[in-house]
Amino acid sequence: MEIIYPPLVEQAYQMMKKLNNNLSKQEIYKKLIKINMIDQHGNPTKWALDNGLVTKASTIEEARSKLNQIKPQEIEDQADADLKNVFSRMPKSAFNYLNDNDEYAMDSKELKRAIQSALKDGSLSRAGRIKWQKVLKDIKRQEQNND
Repeated sequence: MEIIYPPLVEQAYQMMKKLNNNLSKQEIYKKLIKINMIDQHGNPTKWALDNGLVTKASTIEEARSKLNQIKPQEIEDQADADLKNVFSRMPKSAFNYLNDNDEYAMDSKELKRAIQSALKDGSLSRAGRIKWQKVLKDIKRQEQNND
């Protein structure tokens, strides 16, 4: 029996395939619900529409056209820009050279400050905000575990 997924799930799946991610449609469906992009019926949530995360397309062809305009390189470039944005807010002293394998460590307090600053001024992309909020949560969790 083949499961038919809603159009937004199919679109997200196609985009993820372009990025070479090995996610199943079911995983994408669950993730879109979890991040409040769609409801359980596959319809965009009011929040997703209000925040411009989803736009209504009048036809499947229009939706495909919009999806095909997204280029993986642009997504990668934006991720690089977000990384540079956060790291540029940190003093050079926050980066410590560890060994001959070009491994570095960074000061988690400085990283935390830099992330908070970038989140506060809104200079990160939507995807960057989500990723850096997760990093911030991980840092806070580690701080709590160390106390």
